[in-house]
Amino acid sequence: MKDLIAAIDLGTTKVVAAVGKKTPQGVKVVAYAEAPSRGIKRGRVENVKLANQALKEALSRVESKLDGQRIKNAFVGIAGQDIKCISTAPFQTQRKNFNEMITQEEIQEITDNTYNTVLEDGYKVIYSVPQSFNVDNYMSVSEPIGMIGRNIVAKYKLFAGKENSRRMIESTLGLSHVKPIEIVIEPIASAKAVLTEDEMEVGSIMVDIGGGTTDVIVYHHNIIRYAGIIPFGGNIVTEDICSGCGISQKNAEYIKTHYGCCFADYAEAGKKIVLPSMGGTGGKEIQIKTLSKIIQARMEEILEAVCWHVEQSGFKDVIRSGMVLTGGGSKMGNITNLANYVTGFEARVATPNAFSIDPASSEAAKDATSSTAVGMLIYAFQKMDEEGVYFPDCMEDAAKVEPTITHLEKDENKLFGDEADDSTKETVKVGAESAEKKDKTGRKGGFFGFGRAIKSVKIKNVLDGTGLFDNNDEV
Repeated sequence: MKDLIAAIDLGTTKVVAAVGKKTPQGVKVVAYAEAPSRGIKRGRVENVKLANQALKEALSRVESKLDGQRIKNAFVGIAGQDIKCISTAPFQTQRKNFNEMITQEEIQEITDNTYNTVLEDGYKVIYSVPQSFNVDNYMSVSEPIGMIGRNIVAKYKLFAGKENSRRMIESTLGLSHVKPIEIVIEPIASAKAVLTEDEMEVGSIMVDIGGGTTDVIVYHHNIIRYAGIIPFGGNIVTEDICSGCGISQKNAEYIKTHYGCCFADYAEAGKKIVLPSMGGTGGKEIQIKTLSKIIQARMEEILEAVCWHVEQSGFKDVIRSGMVLTGGGSKMGNITNLANYVTGFEARVATPNAFSIDPASSEAAKDATSSTAVGMLIYAFQKMDEEGVYFPDCMEDAAKVEPTITHLEKDENKLFGDEADDSTKETVKVGAESAEKKDKTGRKGGFFGFGRAIKSVKIKNVLDGTGLFDNNDEV
């Protein structure tokens, strides 16, 4: 179905698959499913085989709600501590036709060139955001299109990630025969789902507290000014409860979710939790006050790290709308009180809101834990509407899918990488010869070169759905 967009969030605690379509009321999430995560730590895929097992489970659940359709192309998020926000030297352009107005194509060409910026080994630009433009003597212009001038000096913030992280994501999706359309930075996606237009304009901080990482993004004047990743999140709180209370991780996660309070001053004195006996000697008693002190200590550490990132952004003094909290970690009691106390910013907890999604969306998509996956859908439809970008069909009829057997599926312990043998990319069709594949998209995105037009893509000896290209491929 051409009107559907698919998104996949490979998270530390869960893998999410979501499918949405555009309606007059916003993006409607028509199918949403998640599965317990495996092989992913702190937002990074570490074991492709295990991560794919979780992905297959999530895909199976979401596709069961799609009337015989399966996902073949999807937007996928990238996070982890390898993501960096980089300020570079200004990009300068001397115009040939300086008596003519600056066009969208000129600005797009400058933006495209930023993706060729040479970074330290292993890193590549994922996303490039213009901050301001100088046109001759006009300084700090936010909208240069339509102006006239000889010289353009453009300032950008570049968001970069490690090439190896991309390969691991592609390999995970490839095993399920899903091709990534664009790799999206997860905090940017989450912000699309939970921030209002007013908050993005007057200045706000979004904090997405996930299981393995905490994502931070700063908006001001409707421009992304900064994004950062803190390499720990809700799971580290669970680990502290395990060691502090002497209980299993399963029980620690349960009491954190059901009884957790971030601010010990608000915890009910004298109240206890009694856990079932593990050895037949009576239940384990835990004071709510003690539990809250453990949680508060670690949550303060996370929020202090958020403050550090806000300082690094250089926009701390112009934030007028405060802090927006989302993700699973934002669901603990009194977290807004603690955030106000630690950061000094007024805070609120947000879920994908009525400003961004159709109220008729799946109920599961309205939870704070779904912000990243839902945000990727919103991001995709906004690009289609605002930039006229074409994306390949995300769905296909499951009944018409020709079964395939790949060498990688025969030996799932062999991962993709620079050292991978070419034979791992060969496709063996059952009952038919492998045909040359052709694909056409309007613009590349993320690691695939956001904002660059593709006229044709010729893929040779590519495993169906991986998105991995040989060096001889023509683009």
